[in-house]
Amino acid sequence: MMVVVKENSPSIDAQRMEIRSLVKLASEPISHFWPMQTFIHHNPLHGLEHLPFSKAVEQGRKFLGGEGYLSNAQYRNYYRQGRISLDAIHEALKDRTHDQLIAVGDRKVSHIEALRTILINGTGYIAPDVASANVRASLIDDDVRELIDILLTHAEAKPHDFSLHDHAAIEQKDLASTYTLSAWCDQTFGTTLQDHINQELIRWCGGFLDEGHAPWPMPLRDKTFYGGWKILAQDDRSWPLLGVSGWSSKVQNLPNRSEDAIVESLEAMAIPHDLWIDYFTIHLAQLSGWAGFIKWRSEQSDYEWQNAYRIDLVKYLAVRLFYERELVALACQTHFGIDGDFTSISSFMNAHPGGYGLYKEWKLAGFPRQITEDLDPSLFLSQPLPMDALDDHAVRIDETWRSIRREQDIHQKTLILLHLAKAFDCPVKEIVNGPRENIDVLLEWVSQFPESLHGPIWLKAFELSYIKSFVKQLSPNLLKLVKNDEAEAQPAESRPLAQGIFCIDVRSEGFRRHFEDVGGNETFGFAGFFGVPLCYQGFGSEQETDQCPVLLKPKHVVKEIPRAYQGKAAERLLERQQLAKTGHTLLHDLKENIISPYVMVEAIGWFFGFRLFGQTLSPLWFHRITSWVKDRFAVPIGTTLTVEKLTNEEAKEMVASEHRATIYRMLIEQFGRKGNEVSHDQVERLRKQALNQLTFDPTEDEELHTRLHWTEADHKQFIRDLRREHDVHERAVTHRLHRITQTGFTTTEQAHFVETALRTLGFTKTFSRLVLICAHGSMSDNNPYESALDCGACGGNHGVSNARAFAAMANKAQVRQLLAQKGVYIPLDTHFLPGQHDTTTDAVELFDLEDVPATHRKDLIRLQHDLEEANRRNSMERLARFPDEMRCQTLSEAAERTKRRSIDWSQVRPEWGLSRHSAFIVGRRLFTQGLNLEGRTFLHSYDYLQDPTGKYLEIIMTAPMIVGNWINMEHYFSTVDPSVYGAGSKVYHNVVSRVGVMYGSQSDLCVGLPVQTVLDGGTPYHEPMRLFVIIEAPLERIAMIISRHDILKRLIGNQWINLVALDPVSMEFFLRHSSEEWQVIQ
Repeated sequence: MMVVVKENSPSIDAQRMEIRSLVKLASEPISHFWPMQTFIHHNPLHGLEHLPFSKAVEQGRKFLGGEGYLSNAQYRNYYRQGRISLDAIHEALKDRTHDQLIAVGDRKVSHIEALRTILINGTGYIAPDVASANVRASLIDDDVRELIDILLTHAEAKPHDFSLHDHAAIEQKDLASTYTLSAWCDQTFGTTLQDHINQELIRWCGGFLDEGHAPWPMPLRDKTFYGGWKILAQDDRSWPLLGVSGWSSKVQNLPNRSEDAIVESLEAMAIPHDLWIDYFTIHLAQLSGWAGFIKWRSEQSDYEWQNAYRIDLVKYLAVRLFYERELVALACQTHFGIDGDFTSISSFMNAHPGGYGLYKEWKLAGFPRQITEDLDPSLFLSQPLPMDALDDHAVRIDETWRSIRREQDIHQKTLILLHLAKAFDCPVKEIVNGPRENIDVLLEWVSQFPESLHGPIWLKAFELSYIKSFVKQLSPNLLKLVKNDEAEAQPAESRPLAQGIFCIDVRSEGFRRHFEDVGGNETFGFAGFFGVPLCYQGFGSEQETDQCPVLLKPKHVVKEIPRAYQGKAAERLLERQQLAKTGHTLLHDLKENIISPYVMVEAIGWFFGFRLFGQTLSPLWFHRITSWVKDRFAVPIGTTLTVEKLTNEEAKEMVASEHRATIYRMLIEQFGRKGNEVSHDQVERLRKQALNQLTFDPTEDEELHTRLHWTEADHKQFIRDLRREHDVHERAVTHRLHRITQTGFTTTEQAHFVETALRTLGFTKTFSRLVLICAHGSMSDNNPYESALDCGACGGNHGVSNARAFAAMANKAQVRQLLAQKGVYIPLDTHFLPGQHDTTTDAVELFDLEDVPATHRKDLIRLQHDLEEANRRNSMERLARFPDEMRCQTLSEAAERTKRRSIDWSQVRPEWGLSRHSAFIVGRRLFTQGLNLEGRTFLHSYDYLQDPTGKYLEIIMTAPMIVGNWINMEHYFSTVDPSVYGAGSKVYHNVVSRVGVMYGSQSDLCVGLPVQTVLDGGTPYHEPMRLFVIIEAPLERIAMIISRHDILKRLIGNQWINLVALDPVSMEFFLRHSSEEWQVIQ
């Protein structure tokens, strides 16, 4: 008797909730992928941070197929270069070794010495069949032959059971937990089911997730991803051609809910319930880029594209699993004559373990001549396979096959021992003549320490070698800190000529150093949003950007508006922007039209040819010409930011004014001049009637009806249009008031943000006349990854809006009065000036110069001179790091070359970005001042003496340090495996759906960084190691902060971050271990 369960029954609802929970758990290894407009550096294994680093790497290899370490050959190269020391290797191996000694030749070798030798020289491992071929093909001497005899005797005493049945046993264990049924089909039959499924999902995801890139948008997106697919896929004629019968009816009969469709597919494939999570994970990992973007988008409640067109991983998996169940069923029936489900496949392997093993060996590697002479090749080509005949063949050749495998194993061990003998500089004869048990021990040590386990050891040794050399570089400055503490009580003798607060970005390190060297300038480092999280809308822009780390959500909106005297200029600018936008849209539509390109090539192709040749052959010259033309048509305009918050009454009046303007516009559109003559009082009545604040009154409305020749029905229709088409109703007013009251900051809030930033920096006294608030951004041409070069602390955007907001706050008299009440005294003649550092060209642009007092003009000129000189010096330093640049003769030439790199549309590496970063230092500038840190270090200013409670250190450790870790992990994994965790080469990239890039015309979304960012040719430019965070503060204060935050416990305890502390009392460096112990760095 069939049990019918209603769609809305409690059991079905519980099952749907379970599916959603399981998919959420399964998506942990899948990292969020942000759209390319605001590239966010992130840890590709972010969802696995609750695991120790090494365990997370293993999970990444299992599900994503990504390597977690550099190749052993590259680490050995670092060792030969002196980048990894023997002492560091010894330290890294210490936890893996024991005290056993064996004789190798005429000397005793300890376990740790053996492992060190194996690590440095490799194991000498060669695949068994290749090893056997090498031994048979080479001329071996008597000692080697005797070694083979010893191993053969040992093998006969301890026979290894090589069996054709091994394939079935191993694959049954891994089926549905390590790979999917479709992957099993591909491995077994040589089909391409996974590729076919991926191609289908890429096609559907690319269309559904498009954000205005495609000229013809996908229909039915408002039905959700699964709903729209379910309707459109019924007309897909390619599946019946593949042999899938009843395709349209199968799609049509799928459940309406994606959760139910998943359950239906899992039950059709008989996937055991306890394997569902792993099975989901494996499927999501097949297209981890698209899955990562879907995961991110589905969690954004205010993302307009998601609200309009719903998609999540459940809907995605519902489609994917349906494709799999149909393809697997077809493949299994064709090749083996069985059903395409877990139970049938497992039963098949159980029933024919020998025949199946024989088939897999033939498919994977073939057989040696001794076996092929007894096989009938036609058996392997039949469909379905004659398994009974294959079983008989397996029984007949089993003993021969075992003997061959045993011989291969002996030859493999022989080559390993020969390799180790050479590494130990020991003649083979001495190993042969030594105790037999020593050979067993040595081979056991090799088997327990295969090369797959060398990566974690090399990484630890690499990191230990680096931190010891880095601490040694910092040590000379410790005396400066001691002398500074002694002189702290004395008043400052003079003010710096200028001060600059720069982003902590590693690209600011070199610029700050040169800016300080130019003159008597002082610098500080702070996260590039300057502690002011805000949502920013530029003048003339329709988009808002979140200007803060993604860990935060801004609660305040800041808009760029024209200055009061710029009204007419603003109108002209908006008109030209609208004209340019219209022209761009028209050109885009013409290019995408089927017919117009044929006409356009003849009509205006020459115009684009001018650009093509100019930008390709002489980009600098072309840029100057186009800049001159743009300047002729540009409308110069001065702007300011809406930093001040409106009162509630002011906000209400603003909304009312907007409504009145809308009503007048509607009246003029409908009645011309008559509409403009309607009195203010009548317009106000219309506004209040739309808001249900006034009722219709024939007496009060008579004047309006007479003037406009309205009937009562016309009047009511006008009110309905006002509500429906222009959102003049109560709910919209509430939303608009909420939005307006978010604009700007109260004076108290402004004082809070300024005080927090200054105290975090330890910058509470000795202010110069000009204080530069220097944000940063990057400008390059033809670069989809441009936002990856922008400010990570500003959500992958330029940071100048934050700098302008902070400067405006700090310059406000009322803010300074509140700061003075809290003990922070800013002199009246101190002016905060916003600017932005272009990290590609090193040019610094200053903003809001209209606000600089006339008394500071000389200071401003001198500041501009110092910034230009720092620009040229830093450009000279940075250019030396590019492999395609020759040495510059002058500073001016260096500045020209960096400019060219930023405007050359063929340049795949306009700058190195954040590559080669290695450390994040939290402390006073004296800690690092005067040291050339080679642009490898994040520098965050902090004075522990001004933070006795650790309040401000806690802010640094829970925000900028976390962002630094994400940046570090992005670069780390993009370097160790550019094809899985990175984005591969830019050369093959195409922008897709305006959300990311992919290879060619169809691939997964490319996550991570391109090889041009992290590699120099085929070798790493970025040196992948976990970030070293070095904090100048008491150990107990740091430990207390870690104990309060789970995220810090995870990152530091699970070794995603290497934490080092400089104890201010002992002036010693301490490394924190996962066991929460501190170890002195000698």
